[in-house]
Amino acid sequence: MDRDELTARQCYFLLFLFLLGNLVTAAGVKGTQAGWLLFLLLGVVLLPVYALFHKASEGRPAGEIFVKTLGNVPGMILTALYCILAVLMAGDAMRLFADFIVINDLNDAGAWGNTALLTLAILLMLLCSLRSLGKAAWAVQPLAVFLLLLSVVVTVKKADFHRLLPLFSESPKLLLRSAVSSFAAMIAASYFPVATLGTGGSKAKRLAAYAAGTSACVLLALLSLRDASVLGSPAIELFRFPMFAAAATTRHSQILISSVFVLVQPFRAALCLRYTQACLEYWLPRLKYWYPPVLLSLAVLSGSLSWSSEQVRWRTAGEIAVSVLLLAGPLAVAIVQRIKAKRSQV
Repeated sequence: MDRDELTARQCYFLLFLFLLGNLVTAAGVKGTQAGWLLFLLLGVVLLPVYALFHKASEGRPAGEIFVKTLGNVPGMILTALYCILAVLMAGDAMRLFADFIVINDLNDAGAWGNTALLTLAILLMLLCSLRSLGKAAWAVQPLAVFLLLLSVVVTVKKADFHRLLPLFSESPKLLLRSAVSSFAAMIAASYFPVATLGTGGSKAKRLAAYAAGTSACVLLALLSLRDASVLGSPAIELFRFPMFAAAATTRHSQILISSVFVLVQPFRAALCLRYTQACLEYWLPRLKYWYPPVLLSLAVLSGSLSWSSEQVRWRTAGEIAVSVLLLAGPLAVAIVQRIKAKRSQV
């Protein structure tokens, strides 16, 4: 086996952690009373989207996916756009990490201090082989799931399931905006780890990716159900990090959520940057040692310029545009592949 080839189990753990990295996003279905139902819906929607990603990549190197099917010029342009998006999403993850620590007053390092610590962790993830990253995920994922389930156990006494009714009491605009935000962050952005990890290359890896997506959505649905039953509406909509607020209702249990966030957030940012790194190494391998520090610097810069959470209207429009673009590339590849297959049969 190649030293950088992942096993199906490692693909499962890495994709699971990538999705779990959206655990405390500032927007999304976690801030709605019916978020647990929307998470289950996202778990269903994820399956055909992942099938599309797998069909488009077919185990090819990330930098080759669009070029081989769509041609050199359009393929290179599209790949470059995806690389830029990956860096921006990594920057957003890093900014969110710093915001979470500072807003919840977990230490005195400040936003830049926490970003520096996260940057070091991501740098190590970019320098190591994919196989090593997969082994790290194998160690972190079970611990993260255990801590999250423990947070549910210790807070269940605070739950009142009457707070879940009536269902969908939120405004339709809030529900739509939340669903779009979560889809963009969780499912559409999954193209980056799917393309990087090569999960379309074998049946076992494809099944591992599907299992990671559905199980992560089920876990997030359970956590969202706990949050809604503990906080209720409209309180759940008032917190930027409702999962942390729900856990904080029991003495010291917020440390469980905080620990998970610290564990998984580097994987989310690193997998986005590894996509761009993989593409650049495919095009210009001789400069591969420069890519980690350069990409990290760009991610930190983009994170420092992130949209304010108050700019909800423009952020939602941007998330819709990003989702459409991330789906359009693999869809175009799948369509061209199908046309070529039909022509070859004639």
